[in-house]
Amino acid sequence: MDERKKIENLLRNLHENKNHWVELGLQKKINYLTEAMKKLLAESKQWADICVRAKGLEFNSEISGQELLLGPAIVMKQMRLLKKALIAKGSPRIPKIYKSKSNQYIAQVVPANFYDTIIWKGFKAEVRIQKSKEPTQGSIYKTQKNLGGLSLVLGAGNVSSIAPLDALHKLFSEGKVCIVKLNPVNDYLFEIFNKVFEDLINDNFLYFIKGDVEISQWLCEHDLIEDIHITGSHRTHNKIIWGNEFGPLSENLDYSISKRNFKNITSELGCVTPVVIVPGVWSDEQLEYHAQQIASAVENNASFNCNAIKLIVTCKEWQQRALFLNCLRKELSKLKPRIAYYPGAEQRYNEYLKKYPQSEILGEKKKNCIPWTLIADIKETDDSYAFREEAFCGIISETALSAHDIPTFIQFATDFCNEKVWGSLSCSLIVDPESRSIYENEIENCIDSLRYGSIGINCWSALSYAFASTTWGAYPGHTLEDIQSGIGIVHNGYLLDFPEKSIVEAPFIVWPKPVWFYNNKNIRKIGEKLIKFEYSQNAFDFLKLILSAVKG
Repeated sequence: MDERKKIENLLRNLHENKNHWVELGLQKKINYLTEAMKKLLAESKQWADICVRAKGLEFNSEISGQELLLGPAIVMKQMRLLKKALIAKGSPRIPKIYKSKSNQYIAQVVPANFYDTIIWKGFKAEVRIQKSKEPTQGSIYKTQKNLGGLSLVLGAGNVSSIAPLDALHKLFSEGKVCIVKLNPVNDYLFEIFNKVFEDLINDNFLYFIKGDVEISQWLCEHDLIEDIHITGSHRTHNKIIWGNEFGPLSENLDYSISKRNFKNITSELGCVTPVVIVPGVWSDEQLEYHAQQIASAVENNASFNCNAIKLIVTCKEWQQRALFLNCLRKELSKLKPRIAYYPGAEQRYNEYLKKYPQSEILGEKKKNCIPWTLIADIKETDDSYAFREEAFCGIISETALSAHDIPTFIQFATDFCNEKVWGSLSCSLIVDPESRSIYENEIENCIDSLRYGSIGINCWSALSYAFASTTWGAYPGHTLEDIQSGIGIVHNGYLLDFPEKSIVEAPFIVWPKPVWFYNNKNIRKIGEKLIKFEYSQNAFDFLKLILSAVKG
């Protein structure tokens, strides 16, 4: 009870300051970001090291480097972009705006400057604006009608950057003060977050708190909370909103909690993230490269990522399908075991093994670890568990669609992902340059038609999360009754008012070795140099970053 009294006092402080935050001058908000960036620079290594210890991992370049990239590096970039947006009074210059053939506005956000053209050579990232909408920006900084609000952020327990990024979005993109209830899985970051955001906390605009599920439920019901943002699974969302994991159709619906449905509720939930492989004639190097990329998207953070690739969609008639799957088996076999730190992993893994006795255990079996596991050739005709249930552990599945030609496969794969695969958060498409040229119209129609909030072309869709200038969240259209991957978006460094989805396109082969590849040998140094460069944006730190990347 004493804990609730403390939180009650924090809520009243925030409530009293919500209008003050809206009325605060832009320069003062810029100052908060500037100070937070300084503190983050000082605390970034400690942030990563705490994550490594808490997850029971080894202190090596790969693991600690991943934690730097998953946490402070992305937060630093987001703060830099928000600062730039505020300096531009909510309308930072978009590198390029154009219209698609279907008359839809597209905002190209990468490359944004000379540094981007070198760091992300050959990459392009864009945010597509909702059809019939204009590419307007920063509406909260252009209207006097915004009266502020008090948001509750229920942070995720898997990736350390999620909670602070969500808080930054509420504060600077939506103009709302914020209380962040950390997930018990990673509330060991409480002290770090309090150091980084010390000034905002001291001035009663932001608080981080700890607590169990009962505290979360109490906060959701609280009269002072006007706005809720949830990160987790759709089951977690349903428990919070409907009182059970099955949603409003359940016989166990708790009508006593229905009043929270009158609050503004947004969410970023899970997804059975697919990767569609367009058939082509690939070299041995290309087969190995994309097998490494997919294995890396499974291995990262022990596969406890909402955007971890979980389903490979191939063409049954692709002559290199067996070769590719053998390359993937080889790469998965090379991966080191990772501690399964996230609750419920073993139960989810065992459920998959029951459903699919043909599962291939390719990784080393080790205590407290889920071995890397491939489930190949799941029949498309099945109402398959693997298409509907996010594994959220070290499992990846594969299904092969039958098509008499490549245009037919592209259409089948698009429909399959949209209609049969759970979620709309993120997906990837791998297509070689020759196939991209030959089937340009079909590929463009596929990208237009895929109902996903983020699409990666020749790259892991997690880059859309990491870029910060792109958006992150489900494809628009879900409701509380049919939530799937959630409602609303976060990140959005250019403060675009009506984003539909983000697309990141990479060269078919990237050199030097991408930092998200499991076998990059210099991830820690790259992470350290990237954080420093995101902070300073100077040529000296840029050169040090490039040298580190080449050594990877």
